[in-house]
Amino acid sequence: MVQITRRQLLGAGAAFSAGPLLTACSSPFDDTTAAGGNVLEFVTFYTGPDGAVMQGIVDAYNTQSTGAQIRMSAPAYGGDYLTKLVTSSIAGNPPAIMALHNNEVAPLRRFLHPLDLEAMGFAESDFVAGTQDLGVVDGERLGVTMSTGPQAMVYNRRLFEEAGLDPDAPPSDAAGFVEAGRALRDIGVWGFIREPATWMPWLTMNWQNGGELVDGDRALFDSDPSIEAIEMERRWVHEDGISPAQLLDGVQMGQQFRDEQVGMIFIGPWGLIDVVGANEEDGKDFAVAPVPAFFDVEPAVAATSHVYCIPKQRTDDDWVRAEATEFIEWVVREGSVTWAGSQAPSFNGVDAEIAASDDPLITAMSTFVAEQPRARFLPYVPRWNQAFTYLTNATQSIVYRNEDPKALMTEAAEQATAAIRGAAR
Repeated sequence: MVQITRRQLLGAGAAFSAGPLLTACSSPFDDTTAAGGNVLEFVTFYTGPDGAVMQGIVDAYNTQSTGAQIRMSAPAYGGDYLTKLVTSSIAGNPPAIMALHNNEVAPLRRFLHPLDLEAMGFAESDFVAGTQDLGVVDGERLGVTMSTGPQAMVYNRRLFEEAGLDPDAPPSDAAGFVEAGRALRDIGVWGFIREPATWMPWLTMNWQNGGELVDGDRALFDSDPSIEAIEMERRWVHEDGISPAQLLDGVQMGQQFRDEQVGMIFIGPWGLIDVVGANEEDGKDFAVAPVPAFFDVEPAVAATSHVYCIPKQRTDDDWVRAEATEFIEWVVREGSVTWAGSQAPSFNGVDAEIAASDDPLITAMSTFVAEQPRARFLPYVPRWNQAFTYLTNATQSIVYRNEDPKALMTEAAEQATAAIRGAAR
């Protein structure tokens, strides 16, 4: 297993944000490297501490490889990540391996090789149930899911004790969550701060209440489960008083938590290194627990995914495909324990090692790993970014400005539906 120090991880974000741009890759080969031309480009969106972890795994692979060497790059993730991958694929010079989220696989399907789990020595049962479906499009497997990123709750044990709450029994349902939030408010801190956009709590709550995001080309933000979910969030701010009416972004939310101005937040596993680092270096007493079940219709928690795919090459396609397949198989089998330092691996062949680890970061990651069976993921929908913007605007107006949930969610659903249908014209 690759050993990476906590200090290396904490300083990794800046280094990886400066990674080479995808547009600099004219070929999967690079004759200027020490590998003598046998270098395959592995393009990822790991721009933070997870990039340092994956680079360590890649370095370990390269040390033992008798074939291709892997060069990892991490262009800043954003709306143009997928565009760059599509453009390079159309031009016939894609990277040899690419990391995608599940809803990015379908737009690239015509450029991707089918993958065979059995040929890699894996069975479906070697992975958390459902995770390998994320790389399947129209019945064809186009990617292997390395990991997922379900949300979990982190909370401040010291503030819980001060508020008269049991730090060993964090809230697990809606009533307990509000009760804990009120107790924290009574000692002068916020009970909870929400992430206002990409990871808004509404996603998890809507799915828990039996809601869906879309049905074909129609947005379902105006369904009864969806409105009930956002109404609960609105009450936290304007009736229960456990959450601020001021919009704070994810960075500000994290800072408030580190400064012990709030008792509970939700994070993805990529944020765990900061939580563990605060405990070890600053003497904090932060802990991790599952996101509460706010509704009991469906077990659900919002999650992201990391699916590894192999694009078709204009030249040397057979060799690139074989070497890329070997790399993905090795990374899943040999790198998953190390990867648990930044994400929740889907390969359950390492569960025993994770459970036996004495590394507090790996131990804390076990909560995210255990959340994977109830993870829910964004679907592929044309013009989803535009549709999601309408949803985000509506939820923010409801939660922060106390505006009418039904009216705004109905308007957002109509706008999103028009955008989705417009993509087909």
